[in-house]
Amino acid sequence: MGSTDQCRDIEELNPLCQILLNKALEEIKSNGINPLVVETYRSQERQNYLYCQGRTINQATLKGISTSFARAYSNPKSCQITWTLNSIHTKRNAVDLVPQRNVKGKMTAIWNSNDKETKKIISIMTKYGFEAGAKWRTSPDSPHFQIKGVSSTAKSYSATNTNTYITKMIQKALNSKIKANLVVDGKWGSATTKAVNKFRAKQGWKEDGKVGVKTLNELLT
Repeated sequence: MGSTDQCRDIEELNPLCQILLNKALEEIKSNGINPLVVETYRSQERQNYLYCQGRTINQATLKGISTSFARAYSNPKSCQITWTLNSIHTKRNAVDLVPQRNVKGKMTAIWNSNDKETKKIISIMTKYGFEAGAKWRTSPDSPHFQIKGVSSTAKSYSATNTNTYITKMIQKALNSKIKANLVVDGKWGSATTKAVNKFRAKQGWKEDGKVGVKTLNELLT
């Protein structure tokens, strides 16, 4: 696969992101929806390539793309695909996902945010801690789901490595698993850390206040 090629491999994502996506996909499929993973990890070269689509060489170089790259890939006659060079895809914490179904005898990807199955996917992905691009007020991106503001290499979520969406998901899971009675406010404070440690202690694990791969899997089982 070349550096500008599209990647659909879930295993290229951050391990924590992989768990959340796989859990979401299981639930999506259980609702009778056939999901299509359009893209997962994206190299910076591919991000630059996508930015060049629908833009002139000058527009691309003004954003910092090299002249040689812009000359090779700029295509002002194409539709613009992205508005940024700093995508969460490059941080291994984003996925593009749409439903697909048989339309007039052909399996077809559905690129419609108002579609019933798309709305269900958005609901489920949000449940598992993803921010839905379809909900953005400016430049909404219906197939895009991301976990923003967390380390791309982190092996656990914690008070110092989380965001509102992830924290809410963890708080809800703790309330369900151990009746933690947490306020689901997306704020990882001492009460959330205490609940994480209580859950970890029940499993016989070290009380370090972190939700790593093993803890996350157990919380969502």
